Amino acid sequence: MDDFKPGELCAYYRLCRYLGIFCIDYNPTKKRFLLRRSLICYVVHFALQAYLVGCMAIMVTYWRRCFKSELTTTGNHFDRLVMVIALGILVVQNSWLIWLQAPHLRIVRQIEFYRRRHLANVRLLLPKRLLWVIIATNVLYMANFIKTCIFEWLSDASRLFVITSLGFPLRYLVTSFTMGTYFSMVHILRQVLSWNQSQITAIVEQSGDLKKSSANLLRLRGCLELHDRLVLLCNGEISLVYGFIAWLSWMFASLDVTGVIYLTMVIQTNKSIVLKLVTNIVWLSPTLMTCAASFMSNRVGIQANKTAKILAKVPRTGTGLDRMIEKFLLKNLRQQPILTAYGFFALDKSTLFKLFTAIFTYMVILVQFKEMENSTKTINKF
Repeated sequence: MDDFKPGELCAYYRLCRYLGIFCIDYNPTKKRFLLRRSLICYVVHFALQAYLVGCMAIMVTYWRRCFKSELTTTGNHFDRLVMVIALGILVVQNSWLIWLQAPHLRIVRQIEFYRRRHLANVRLLLPKRLLWVIIATNVLYMANFIKTCIFEWLSDASRLFVITSLGFPLRYLVTSFTMGTYFSMVHILRQVLSWNQSQITAIVEQSGDLKKSSANLLRLRGCLELHDRLVLLCNGEISLVYGFIAWLSWMFASLDVTGVIYLTMVIQTNKSIVLKLVTNIVWLSPTLMTCAASFMSNRVGIQANKTAKILAKVPRTGTGLDRMIEKFLLKNLRQQPILTAYGFFALDKSTLFKLFTAIFTYMVILVQFKEMENSTKTINKF
């Protein structure tokens, strides 16, 4: 592994290091990825953590400041709760990634090794395009936040409270690059699985040639071992490092989407429907990023299961090839989730149903509190 060359994900690693997320970087001298424990990275990390904790302390201390009259008390409390939880989740997320840098480095080295060995002639366009999408959405998100929150929502608020509110778009900045790194890693693993299956298909087509049976046996053994290593990497260290972050992202996404829908229902403005729709899509950029990562995880699971489907259709030849295939199929008889959110649930399309269920539950609770509040106000008038 000493002859690594930088790949498409180097830009993600470098940006994450500048943001204080983790200290992994490519060393051109040693030609490999190392933990570059620079002072700047840790200063940025601890400065960011201190800022987030300070923001939460100010918001909790001055909880009822900057409540809006056009919102109900329920809406004001829920809106403030979402902002505090966003900052708290970012604190935990940053601590988790900086703590698990050693297994994270092993993930990076293995993925870059597979990319260089099996995808050397393949142009991976998705990581580069995704990077520009992340940068563009962060610019839009920050511009929308400044316009909507600072110039409109918090126009009469103190400067101290305005500064603390900036932690909310900061969460999307950090999380988008984190999830973008995960998205690109999973994409590379899917490409390697696809390449591996093409090799298995070629071996199967030559299985009838007795002269090549011994060579095919060795090649098939190598392909099946590669498949097992990739699945183990997904089930083990990737689910450990990124699974917990994915769980936090899904938990916050349900609150974030609920808050956006509730505020749109309660606040009456003169904006056109198209402008409202565009604004809400920008607000939901973090959730859309999380959903996209889940779809990519689902595609990896589908791709991994294709290996067993290919081998199940192989006609029996009466050679050692049959025993190897049967052993693999028996081991993979039950299709387990490839990528999970730290074991809480599988990262696939089913997570969308869980998200919609959580949003519906929160909306029902909010509407009930709103109706109780309106009923109390009506009774107090009499």
